Amino acid sequence: PWSLCQGLSMPLNHVALTVSNRERSAAFYAEHFGMTLRVHDDDHLLILGSDDGSLLALTDGTPVADALPRTNHFGFQLADSDAVHAARRRFQTADVPEVEWEEHGGFVRVQVTDPDGYRVDAYCF
Repeated sequence: PWSLCQGLSMPLNHVALTVSNRERSAAFYAEHFGMTLRVHDDDHLLILGSDDGSLLALTDGTPVADALPRTNHFGFQLADSDAVHAARRRFQTADVPEVEWEEHGGFVRVQVTDPDGYRVDAYCF
């Protein structure tokens, strides 16, 4: 139950996605989100990592991104609004599809889709 976890720090460690082509997705997340470490790679699973300890697990299969509500997404927190603006320019230069842009108060967010249509945020607040 939730009450057992109150007061504990439990940072999110990984996200797992079913993708149509693991190598294509690995290249996308390495180039655009810094997931450059290959932590595990076998016939079933490719796990990418970053220097901060975040992990992204990729399994070949039939992606379901098109069947998900548009609110389903995950995100990468950046240091500040300049970093988000720079990421947005890199996405645009690389023709990565942008689906949402938000900037108000101290919150700045760009949401793009990966090669299989999963929504991914780069944001700061």
